[in-house]
Amino acid sequence: MKKVLNVIKVMISIFLIVLLVLSITLIKTTEVKAAESYRYAYNGSNINTNQYPGFKEKIDILKKNHPNWSFTIMETTLDWEQVIKAEYSGHWGSPMNLIQGKSGSWVCSICGDHSYDNGSWKCASEMAIRYYMDPRNWLADNEYLFQFLQTDYIDSSDTAIYNALANTFLHNTEYAKQINSACRELNINPYYVIARIIQEQGADGRGSWRMQDGDTTYYNLFNIGASGNTPQEILTNALNTAKSNGWTSVKASIQGGVSTLSRYIRNKQNSQYLNKFDVEPYGGTYTMQYMQNIEAPKNEASKMYSCMRNAGLLDQKLNFVIPVFTNMPSASSQSPSGVGEVAPKNIRVKEGHTDIILRSQPNTSSSIVYTIPNSSVVLLSVERLSNGWHKVVLTDGRYGYIKFNSSYLEEIDDVTNCYETKVINSDNVPFYVGPGSAQTLLTKLSYGQAVTRIDSTGRYTFGGTTWDRIILADGRQGFVERKYLKNLDASETYTIQAEGGLFLKSKPSLAEQDRIRLLANGGKVTRIGTYTVNGVETKVEGYYWDYVITADGSKGYVARDYLRDVNGKIPGSYGKIEVKKDDKNKKINVTPATSIDDIKAQLGDAYITRADGKFLESNIAKTGDIFYIGSAKYVLAKIGDTQGDGIINSADLLRIQKHLLNIKKLEKDSAYYTASDTNLDGNINSSDLLKIQKYLLGVGNLEIK
Repeated sequence: MKKVLNVIKVMISIFLIVLLVLSITLIKTTEVKAAESYRYAYNGSNINTNQYPGFKEKIDILKKNHPNWSFTIMETTLDWEQVIKAEYSGHWGSPMNLIQGKSGSWVCSICGDHSYDNGSWKCASEMAIRYYMDPRNWLADNEYLFQFLQTDYIDSSDTAIYNALANTFLHNTEYAKQINSACRELNINPYYVIARIIQEQGADGRGSWRMQDGDTTYYNLFNIGASGNTPQEILTNALNTAKSNGWTSVKASIQGGVSTLSRYIRNKQNSQYLNKFDVEPYGGTYTMQYMQNIEAPKNEASKMYSCMRNAGLLDQKLNFVIPVFTNMPSASSQSPSGVGEVAPKNIRVKEGHTDIILRSQPNTSSSIVYTIPNSSVVLLSVERLSNGWHKVVLTDGRYGYIKFNSSYLEEIDDVTNCYETKVINSDNVPFYVGPGSAQTLLTKLSYGQAVTRIDSTGRYTFGGTTWDRIILADGRQGFVERKYLKNLDASETYTIQAEGGLFLKSKPSLAEQDRIRLLANGGKVTRIGTYTVNGVETKVEGYYWDYVITADGSKGYVARDYLRDVNGKIPGSYGKIEVKKDDKNKKINVTPATSIDDIKAQLGDAYITRADGKFLESNIAKTGDIFYIGSAKYVLAKIGDTQGDGIINSADLLRIQKHLLNIKKLEKDSAYYTASDTNLDGNINSSDLLKIQKYLLGVGNLEIK
């Protein structure tokens, strides 16, 4: 009877703790719930023209010209500048945006001439990303508008699909039936599917849609999995994808491709624009982008428009989803077309030359802005056009164009007087290629972003404003107003310590869909906030989370365990760092705040492996880690880490519950038993559950006594 009562007591304790866990989970869910865009039908007057300038006028013209068309405003809730920064990433690895057949200001200044994919693609510049992502550039009454067409199923006959396939390699009644059937079943616009196939394979089917492996023919109409850096690598990956999915017929490939596209519809990415640019917060942002080709939405829109025109559907009831962002500039983003290199460079008038003419436009017939009277004058060139003209800025703010001629002009090194780290003290600070707001806007800088000032002489002071020349972390140079620069607070700058890098997250979460971008191991971030619930720092999924900004201005959350201060410690370490070597039981017992480096610092160098024998991929200590000290073997027990993943969360509570309920017992002598025995009294009971629960709440610590 006594044994039964003890079991009942344990079960009651567990039940109460589980209720407490659930209540905490609800609190956390309220704080970090999954977001999604706010969408509503545009009625001609219900868009905030102050918050979203330049949209209403364009949409009104479209509504007037096409009474059957409707428009959905999609408020992404995302900040425009942060979206651009997130998209402008992946340099020298896998850029999120690639461009083909362009040069000059279309191409990223970081990657330069470095080639990607099959060798013909370059990393797109930030200016190009702004241009293609700004919806206002594509709201004209033409085919490019169709990148916003809602891609849900449009009721169509097999004959209409057959007509839409005219002049393509799929112009076949059977293929038309198969496409229409698959699209109807999965609620996808068949013309969107046709446009995607043509984009990938060409109208004549010249791409890798049909491949041979031995006696078997495989089909991959959508080029799914066809990635790589050489044509052969791309073809091999496309074939392997088709083989793994069993696409041995056109029908199977169509069904497989349409099924893949349906994932985007389910994720609310229901337009060609949203397929390319994942700016729908539902399910996470930036991670689910179908292609890297930055021109794909525009190009596929043109193809889909042609298909629907051939099918006679342009006058039907069509709905277009128009995304809008917060803090967008009042004017549409400028196209890089016609602009060569955009970056500040110094040029000088050679000795013995005078009366150099500065004109208002890049031609000899335009008016004269200024005549440079003396030799050795240094000019700031901010743009180099392909026709040999330079746009230059004078120290008094005046600017104009000068024809570069090496007989009387020469390029010189940067004019610098310092090399000092500063940080931006406000959000959305304009960063121009030259001094003055009349110059090309390169980007906007964010609060806490680190920059390097190289010219603080004040030589460009006019209109009551001083402009300093700075360098960003990605190497771009330009100018900001001096008032936006402040000294760096080194105490809030941290180094990332995570083998393989650390993901910046849109919210405190370990989920893949919440990733913004991968930050390099050893990179620097500045902490500008911490995650709290009701003003109290609170763990989510076993971690405290810091809100940080990267050197290039991207903002997001990172797990604090992967940050190190100037002393190599976790910032503001929560709980004690404790290491106790148990020579009798050959265990090393540590507290949650203790890292691998902390252990090595106290015990000396040791050969260490994970429990599975693999290399240490991070500095996070995990229960089960093996330490070889001399000839002795020790097993690590991290108090509270009952699972051996280095994280302490509700899963660890569940593991103890299973032990107490005799569902899955922990071995008495194992490191996992020791980690579960939070007070190290030799027994696991409900008090151990309570200690972990208090730790997860942030109201108690796990210590070694």
